[in-house]
Amino acid sequence: MNPLMENEAQVARERLVTGCETMKDLLRGLLDSKGKVSEEIHGLRKLGKSLRGGFTLFGLGKSAALEIQAIGRLLSGPRDAVSRLNTWNKLAWAGAPAVVKAIHGLLEQQTHSAARRPPPETVDWCLARVAMAQQELEGLPQAHLAETIGKGLVKLEKRTIKRCRNLDHRSEEDFHEARKAVKALMGAVGFLPEGAIPLDPKLHDLAEVLGDENDLATLGIWLGDHGFTRRFAPDLWKTMKAARHSKQKVAIRDGKELAGAKSK
Repeated sequence: MNPLMENEAQVARERLVTGCETMKDLLRGLLDSKGKVSEEIHGLRKLGKSLRGGFTLFGLGKSAALEIQAIGRLLSGPRDAVSRLNTWNKLAWAGAPAVVKAIHGLLEQQTHSAARRPPPETVDWCLARVAMAQQELEGLPQAHLAETIGKGLVKLEKRTIKRCRNLDHRSEEDFHEARKAVKALMGAVGFLPEGAIPLDPKLHDLAEVLGDENDLATLGIWLGDHGFTRRFAPDLWKTMKAARHSKQKVAIRDGKELAGAKSK
């Protein structure tokens, strides 16, 4: 990895500040939403994941990044409902008709009920979190930012490699942690000047398949919480297991290739 110049570090800082301002605008937009709330929140959470990577880049992973994480968790309901329905539709399970109708109907109902704008007090709280994160960034010393970013990148890359290697364990936590590490690295590099740190194309593919695997995992939790257990829908759970196994197999392969390439 080539060292960054100080002017490149300043560009990254300015872009991260701009990202914070964009998040504020998106949050205020929720109060007068003219579109689909779930899509707007999806955009907010996607930006939030990038911001968290950016803050980690500046050594603020345990402070400012957590402020942004809190926003994503608070606003997760509407988008999670849509993601569950999309994952269910992609699964295309055609088993017991009564079970299919019961699940699909409930998932659709939840997407409709979750599509309401959050109350102003909730948006105000989120805006305060962004302001706090931005304040921490702007409070960093201006000198040696390039060195700070260099250390942040090394940390993010090492964590990503470690998580990719752990995928072979096939534990749910390892897939979840790998997804977070990959997203953080991609988000962080996105704030740097174009071409400053080239990303391996495999990283994007891995992020995609880990996202699909995570969607299936969260759908499984929802199914269990709503009574659609293995006892009542055994064939559904066989299909779920096969789908997750397929995604995990690809993720393990891509993770090994990525970790091997980064180690050279």
